[in-house]
Amino acid sequence: MNTKQKNISNILLIIVAIFLINIILSSSFFRIDLTSDKRYTINEVSKTTMRQLDDFVYIKVYLDGEMPVEFKKLRRSINETITELQVYAQQKLQYEFINPMSGNEKEREAVFAQLIKKGIEPFTIQIEDAEGGATQRNIFPSAVITYNGKEKSVTFFRYNDELSPDENINLAYQNIEFELISTIKLLSRKEFPKIAFIEGHDELDYFETQDLENELSQFYEINHVKLDGNVGVLDEYKAAIVAKPSSAWNEDDKLVIDQYIMNGGNVAWFIDEVNVHEDSLANGEHTFVLQNKHNLDDLLFRYGARINADLVQDLQCAYLPVNIAAVGSQPNFHLEPWLYHPLLFPNYDNIITKGVNLVKSQYASTLDFVGSAKSNIKKTPLLQTSDRVKLAKTLAIISLEQINDKITEIEFNQSFKIIAAVFEGNFESGFKNRMLNKYNNGKAFDFVGEGKNAKMFIASDGDIIRNDVIRRASGTRPLPLGYDRYLNRTFGNKDFVKNIILYLTDDSGLLEIRSHEISLRLLDKEMVILNRNRIILINTLIPPIIIIIFGISFTIIRKRKNTRKTTNKS
Repeated sequence: MNTKQKNISNILLIIVAIFLINIILSSSFFRIDLTSDKRYTINEVSKTTMRQLDDFVYIKVYLDGEMPVEFKKLRRSINETITELQVYAQQKLQYEFINPMSGNEKEREAVFAQLIKKGIEPFTIQIEDAEGGATQRNIFPSAVITYNGKEKSVTFFRYNDELSPDENINLAYQNIEFELISTIKLLSRKEFPKIAFIEGHDELDYFETQDLENELSQFYEINHVKLDGNVGVLDEYKAAIVAKPSSAWNEDDKLVIDQYIMNGGNVAWFIDEVNVHEDSLANGEHTFVLQNKHNLDDLLFRYGARINADLVQDLQCAYLPVNIAAVGSQPNFHLEPWLYHPLLFPNYDNIITKGVNLVKSQYASTLDFVGSAKSNIKKTPLLQTSDRVKLAKTLAIISLEQINDKITEIEFNQSFKIIAAVFEGNFESGFKNRMLNKYNNGKAFDFVGEGKNAKMFIASDGDIIRNDVIRRASGTRPLPLGYDRYLNRTFGNKDFVKNIILYLTDDSGLLEIRSHEISLRLLDKEMVILNRNRIILINTLIPPIIIIIFGISFTIIRKRKNTRKTTNKS
């Protein structure tokens, strides 16, 4: 067989091998992620969600056009994630990227208004030009997802002041899959889980929880429920919320929620352990720190938590407007730090609070874990104070004049006090070994002393869930949860509470998607600046030198090969 025939045979063998490999691969499905942090690996929950789609999903991403490199990378990551999801969606996922800055000024304003109406807020960035100048520009690192005739906006980037710009972008990378899948999963619900806001003990009124309820009502059925001592009244609810009760719970209602928990019910407790009357402070008066008689301490203690009758003063805090003008002069309000409004650190190592911004609290107390170390209850802190904290006890006097007091930092010698935590496991009833015939309005019921697995959230500040309300003669208007009208800044309260509700109600493991870590691979900027000339020299000279060496080597080898052929023919 001559050389020509050998070449033809080799080509035919290669074609047959490729054909056979294609047949084998077409009958099987697999994907290999060779990255060290598995950044292209889709979570099993995501795969299942995509496979179970019964209608088309449309995603419009409004992150396109001219923008800094970091956001171009974010755009690319969003595109890669959606492309991966498409593989499992069986052609039922369609998407497009839209540049909201395209068109003339009138067209852009119309697009902006439409996006803001959908709940998408712009993020302002600075773009540097070639001459060293900078211009401000709005971008929308968000998307609108449409499924089953419903739509929901998704925000991929939320700026957290406690993180560096690089960490903020990296966190956005990590949350892309969660933001997409959680929204699609919520839109795909055929039945809405029920959530109960407990009433009857002077809890927060509807206006004070309206912003959160409006948000949750898109995906849950929200009801306000009075217990009235009826065991089993909460059985149809996936979770119950106790929002800042200010009057005492009676034993009948305590038994109702206790048995709800014993039967696997999940509860979020937002409890004020002390009362501070802000109305008195606003009127220039002083007020006492008094313990709140909610009568829930014994129940919470049995579940593994103790809320202390103290009041946190934290150097990391929000601000209040204070009139600093002399008496009789024109009012001159100035923002001053108010130590009793701590800004709380979320636990960034936990999937519930990962990436959540600082959470604003008001007149918070400290929370302790109690009970045997051998208990099967898993206890995880979620919100903590800063490392410069001072505690006031009950009967202490508070007035706005304290703002003028000189702060002695040595007095703030306590640190990282727990304000909120989650508890999960088999809780023990607070009514175990008690006579029960007088409860449940005299009706018999099946008492459970050792509970099924349940989840519980406890916060030692009821204001975490409360939105501010503007009450005027013209009407009542709630402000967004977490929004500080004095600082014109929105804290992480809403995202935090939404994640808590998802944790309490989700059985699919959706929050596990947030556990995916993507490693930061950042340049050492200081090293780059110090070695700038060397790096430029290497990148300029090395590539052409390699090409020249390769060319010379190839020429020499070819000449030798031709010389041998000529010699052999001779």
